[in-house]
Amino acid sequence: MNKLPDYMFTRKFLFLTVLFIVAFSILFLQLYSPFSSTYWFTLRSSYMMLGTGTMYAFSVLFLLASKVLLMEINRKHGVGVWGLILFSLAEVLMVSVIYISITLLVKQDGTTLEELFPRALFCIFLILLIPYIIAYLFGYAHGLKLQSGNKKPSAKGTMMVSIHDNNGKIKLSLRIMDILYAVSEDNYVKVFYEQDGVVKNSMIRTTAKNIEDDLEGQITRCHRSYLINIAKVKFFNNDRDNLYVILDQEGINPIPVSRSYRDSIAALLSK
Repeated sequence: MNKLPDYMFTRKFLFLTVLFIVAFSILFLQLYSPFSSTYWFTLRSSYMMLGTGTMYAFSVLFLLASKVLLMEINRKHGVGVWGLILFSLAEVLMVSVIYISITLLVKQDGTTLEELFPRALFCIFLILLIPYIIAYLFGYAHGLKLQSGNKKPSAKGTMMVSIHDNNGKIKLSLRIMDILYAVSEDNYVKVFYEQDGVVKNSMIRTTAKNIEDDLEGQITRCHRSYLINIAKVKFFNNDRDNLYVILDQEGINPIPVSRSYRDSIAALLSK
């Protein structure tokens, strides 16, 4: 899977993409209407206004719900280039179905489904394809820019890392050596770190997967809800019935390790 920047799957970026599609579609349809025999969008009569409003309302609601689903799929499984392409093509098909259904109700001129389907599919494909290409190229470039800013060498030769929220905004920047662990709590992740010898924490609206990506190679999951800085582990209790790690920072309770992560933690600690 060709990994895409996490910024492309943030709520802000995806919802703005939907707004961009709406704005683009209005302009596109005005230019496309002289060349279409099935064009009917207009606000000149209450009947057509209702059809136009219904078409846009259903399409926008579908695309917003689709983006929420895309975010969830990426959070659980990750979405690569081909996955995003296939998902976008599925959106084109579904919006085409919406367009065809409303057109058959509004434009009752004897046009058959067989005649309408290829025309509608072509029109919707262009309406979605062009803004998607523009938006995804921007999202990819901006996402790479954000990622490149995650890590920069400090004067002492250590590395600074930045943690972003779901909107791609930097919420916390600190040295790798100061990170202790993180705990996932519903829609937030609480990051624990050391500052001037004191353990502090910061609550960030993001996911555990996003934290893993931001701190790639520096923090590892040991439990469904816990991530640890492997360099801070001083003791690993590898008892099958009582798995946990203890960090080298005083005052931190043992952190649970689930059986599914037992071998990976043991392998990392053995290096």
